Amino acid sequence: MNFKDQLTYRILKRFSVFTGRLSENRREKLARRLASFIYYLLPIRKKQALNNLKNAFPEKDFGWIKKQLKGTYNIVSNNFIDFLSLSRSYSKKRFRIENQDVLDDAVNKNKGVLLITGHFGLWEKWGSWFGNNNYDVWGVIQKQANKGADLFFKEIRESYGMNHIYRKSSVDKIYDLIKNNKIIILASDQNAKKRGVIVEFFGKKTSIPKGAALFHLRTNVPLIFSVGHKDPDGTIVISFEKINVESNTIEGITQDYTKKLEAKIREHPDHYFWFHRKWSRIMENE
Repeated sequence: MNFKDQLTYRILKRFSVFTGRLSENRREKLARRLASFIYYLLPIRKKQALNNLKNAFPEKDFGWIKKQLKGTYNIVSNNFIDFLSLSRSYSKKRFRIENQDVLDDAVNKNKGVLLITGHFGLWEKWGSWFGNNNYDVWGVIQKQANKGADLFFKEIRESYGMNHIYRKSSVDKIYDLIKNNKIIILASDQNAKKRGVIVEFFGKKTSIPKGAALFHLRTNVPLIFSVGHKDPDGTIVISFEKINVESNTIEGITQDYTKKLEAKIREHPDHYFWFHRKWSRIMENE
């Protein structure tokens, strides 16, 4: 690593120690302050998020839209602070699990599991639950350009039992993991443009990665949809649902879990990461 990478690693490491020593209340206060700072002073993609909320909820007034957007900033900030402190603070988290038998039944089939999720809720806490409960999970993640940040993120996730596959790794690696009955986590909700399959999301066409459906059609691996939301008392609620694969098509399977994600977003609109260019330029040449 060069000097910049090493410095990034050290700064993140120290901030991790600092946040890990804070109480839950103080971490939440820090997250709220960070969210407010970014919302007012570093509004990166703020306009994009605002437009996405308006597109998804055209019937809502601006006051409601603004409230959800501020909530989204809070969720994103909470995710960051939680991520830094999870290796030290996990034991203090409260979880409620809905339909865990859906996941366990899939694991017991010994065919591997594809766990489909989206950029929703407190996904770092959501992800930490699996490793801490002895599920053999592998997350497909984006490699960071800064080697210091990449190493730090890898170490944090490994500290709570999350293994890694980089997005540009060989697809054969995922097939091998499926054959060995591992759980592969895929966040499958970003705009895939020409590489994806066209489905509806909030009544509008969008392009979604087709990888999950393809893996199922080629291997018969069980597909499970899961996200986690935060209750008002701070409890993280993790839910599991079977994805309907009866259509036996890429479009039908992808549409089913996209609808499941949409339903969760409608219940908790501030929990979604609205900063993606979700509907813009679905096909690059259109």
